[in-house]
Amino acid sequence: MSILSRKNGYFHSHRKYLPRVSGNGDFYPGARRPGNGTRNTALVVVLFLFVTLALPSPLAQAVNSQDLPILLVNGAIYPQLFKASDLPVAFRADSPQPGTEALYLVQCAGPLREDWLEELKNRGARPRGYLASNTLVAAMDAGSYSRASGLGFVHWSGIYQPYFKISPVLQLRLVQGGEVTVLAQLYDSRFLEPVLEALRSMSLEILAWGGDEWCGVVVLRLPVEGLKNVAAMPAVEWLDLCGMGTLPSPGELTVDGAKAVGGMEAAVRGRESPTKAAGPVETVAVSDAGPGSPSGGFLPAWMSARVMGYVSLYGGGERVFSDHGKLTMGILLAGETLDDRQPEAKPFQVVFYATGYGLGIPPQPVSMYSMLGDAYSRGVRVFLNGSVPEGRESVVRYGTFTFQRDAFAWSHPDLLIVDPAGNEGTDADGDGRVDMGSLLGGSCAKNVVSVGGCESERGGGDGPTYRDLDESFPGSFSASPLGGDSAAGDMRGMAAFSSRGPTDDGRIKPDLVTQATRLPLPSTMGGKGWSGPVLWGEGTSQFAYGTSLAAALLAGEAGLLRGLVGAWLGASPSAAMLKALLVNGAEDLYPGQYGEDNPEVPRAPNPVEGWGRPDESWTKDRTSWLKLVDDREGLREGDVRVFRVDVQAMSELRITLAWTDYPSLPQSRVHLVNDLDLRVIGPGGDFYYPNGRHARDPLNNTERVVVDVSGKPGKYTVEVKAWNVPMAPQPYALVIQGR
Repeated sequence: MSILSRKNGYFHSHRKYLPRVSGNGDFYPGARRPGNGTRNTALVVVLFLFVTLALPSPLAQAVNSQDLPILLVNGAIYPQLFKASDLPVAFRADSPQPGTEALYLVQCAGPLREDWLEELKNRGARPRGYLASNTLVAAMDAGSYSRASGLGFVHWSGIYQPYFKISPVLQLRLVQGGEVTVLAQLYDSRFLEPVLEALRSMSLEILAWGGDEWCGVVVLRLPVEGLKNVAAMPAVEWLDLCGMGTLPSPGELTVDGAKAVGGMEAAVRGRESPTKAAGPVETVAVSDAGPGSPSGGFLPAWMSARVMGYVSLYGGGERVFSDHGKLTMGILLAGETLDDRQPEAKPFQVVFYATGYGLGIPPQPVSMYSMLGDAYSRGVRVFLNGSVPEGRESVVRYGTFTFQRDAFAWSHPDLLIVDPAGNEGTDADGDGRVDMGSLLGGSCAKNVVSVGGCESERGGGDGPTYRDLDESFPGSFSASPLGGDSAAGDMRGMAAFSSRGPTDDGRIKPDLVTQATRLPLPSTMGGKGWSGPVLWGEGTSQFAYGTSLAAALLAGEAGLLRGLVGAWLGASPSAAMLKALLVNGAEDLYPGQYGEDNPEVPRAPNPVEGWGRPDESWTKDRTSWLKLVDDREGLREGDVRVFRVDVQAMSELRITLAWTDYPSLPQSRVHLVNDLDLRVIGPGGDFYYPNGRHARDPLNNTERVVVDVSGKPGKYTVEVKAWNVPMAPQPYALVIQGR
């Protein structure tokens, strides 16, 4: 039995576990007070975190704030009950010194309005982000805070406390003690130098730092007892555990210490004269280790001819040779036609970013935003992440690198970012079903296309079983039917190693799936010294496995689709438009390869396959494009757009709404900021809601409605409504298809 009660401004899960307050203000459970010391202080902080996470489901925004909590990942603040003195003494702060800027929480009396936002700015507030419910995170000094807190629409305000800056994963490390590597996010990169100076004065080991227009990042190593001092710094917004990132490569990598150069000549041996792609050329980017290795061979001539730029971001400009980057780029360019002959490559030119993700701590670069900015300045509009800065410590969580992806996409809405879901899938409990909740943190970004893996149809039942792949992937697949199942042969089957969602706030991710098993490898790749994705086979019959390859396949298709849609619209399409088309045309894999008696895939959309596997027969069928709306002006609170479709000789009507949302903050419990709604009304007055729901979707920034219109001719009405838009205006893309 779970009893929810309000105490000290929070929801608590069971009365006998409520924290008690000792004489010095520390929290501890039960009647017995622990002894002194950092470990005990850390223990009570973590226990306090656990009992504050029993929160209600996301609440509707458009109501008065009188009884609505502020939803943070570490708990819920009930303003009418909250007292900062109830927080653990080591992780609370008073108002900063005069003239010092810090972050404050400002909960408004209702949904955040544009005129309220302007009034706060006029009083010196610098808006940082949004939290449910109706709360603005803003930077202010004491004078600005005094002027802003007295405004009539301000329901409650208070300083953003250090307790809420410590990620749950990092709080667990407080209990374990010892040293920890931390990623500190600053809310403004202008404070990088003073923060670095202060950290040096504490004799802390600083490993890396970087900044951009949205945040600053510092990676440092320190004893866990020093976390309270870092969290107390006003410029620090978020502290999280820092891993090395993920590079799904089983082999040894080669580092030659050479400096980066503008072109690929220094990295490619035996390069022949470039061959230009015929027709319009799309500029795409790949972020990965490599490309190529001395043992696996450097880039073939046809591939190097497509490389317009090479940027090394590993260490001091060293080149890291990895076959992972080589194969990822090859599949992006050639898809499944990659073979020993010069394939029919797509009309792309590539900018390659050789990163240190998965190669060591800190993951390099620490500012993904800056890397994306460099790519954008070179004309890149499709960006593929082959390796990522997040590791297993990040699963299903929205972190700093996730925030950087979403922030860049918001500022540059025509850049499509594609991320692999990860290869962390496993059947840990041995029930023969892949467990949920293994998605890498980067794929939790709202504004990326997150790609999981399904099986390839080639090879029938040949090749390894998932039990055979146990040694190559992190997961365990010993139980039936997974253990003895071939990892290829049925495109309706999910790759068992493919990471599953949902995200920590319940959003649907991955977005899509495509082939991630038994992708053919040319004989010029592989063999001894291979440092690329997981391989199976030998000689001329080698095949690669992994969701980074699925992401490369989808990024290639998105690049081609971009040109097709651009020609139709007569303008460069937004990333939201491309995502909407890909999702709208996706095929549901339900029930998967084991049949309805043992379904591995629920009805789409779901956190296994997302909205399904892209189907070109829908996506690229221009005769089915009834309406494509790429609205750049956007919607404001309460706005409604109405579209009508006359359905006659059709069997199915598909409508997808997608939008690039304002970036969330890692400390937020609910990550959707601007909430739009899609609803379809049939000719008989029937209502159709998105994503398999019977009402509006308050979580996702992609919404799809599929209607069986066989024998139901007439006019269908499509409504797009701005339910809650605190960061207005909100552009959107709408795709309506029928056939």
